[in-house]
Amino acid sequence: MTDNTLTRDVRAYLQHVSHEMALIGIASVDRFDGAPLGHRPQDFVRDAAAVIVVALPIVPGLAHWDRFLEESETIKDVDVYTNEHGVETSWSPRTSIRKHIERRCCYEVMNDELQSISMYGAMFLERAGYVSAYLPTTYGQTLSWPGNYLWNYPKPPGGMAPFSHRHAAVAAGLGEFGLNNLLLTPQFGPRQRLVSIITAAPLTADPIRTDPICLGETCALCVKHCPANAFTGMYDFTIGNRSHRLAKVDIEACRGYYKDSVSGTQCARECLNVCPIGRLRGAGDKHKG
Repeated sequence: MTDNTLTRDVRAYLQHVSHEMALIGIASVDRFDGAPLGHRPQDFVRDAAAVIVVALPIVPGLAHWDRFLEESETIKDVDVYTNEHGVETSWSPRTSIRKHIERRCCYEVMNDELQSISMYGAMFLERAGYVSAYLPTTYGQTLSWPGNYLWNYPKPPGGMAPFSHRHAAVAAGLGEFGLNNLLLTPQFGPRQRLVSIITAAPLTADPIRTDPICLGETCALCVKHCPANAFTGMYDFTIGNRSHRLAKVDIEACRGYYKDSVSGTQCARECLNVCPIGRLRGAGDKHKG
């Protein structure tokens, strides 16, 4: 039996600690039956009954960080420095600062906020008498400056995470998978960061969305504008009672291109920026079709 009062209270509490800025969805654990072994809610909390997913938006004003400082008279696009071996090396101060802004404001700060929200949510549920665990934002490392040594940490093959916040968000009714394999919500499109709380509390689940959000192959702007050409072919994927039509993604091509963009080529997360879903007026589209 679910506890409607506790469900209402924890939802209100999470809205309070997020300053009313978050999207909050709740999924029952049976919706994760198809998840890989070792990555299901019960693998983290043995008596798990529900998963809460919290989403915070990436503000549209940061969408085109790759065009920041275009007219700068003091920060050069290309400069030369002498490395520790006495060899002159070219680099882009402007690109490096742009990436610093993106990683700090679109990832680091948001990851920290989401971790705090989920931590307090888990504490709230524990105080109510239910074992709960909050999980890290996926690969929420400190990456705010290009060349940070954490870039060299290997990641599991295929980008496998401990727990998929995107899948959990779909199971919790926040949105659906877009063609680009990212979570799409009506409010923010693909521009959000996520975190999950797994709990033994008998919370009331939200319905899985059945109304389409992604415009699919009739739009496909995310696929057309990928500078890494990381999307190849199509496949069908089902979560809960909902089928999604997605583009196949070469994870290593995507990750490698984004990493290399520090030193020259530019990946500005086009798959997020070109999506017309959830866009605020005046966000500054640079792709029209």
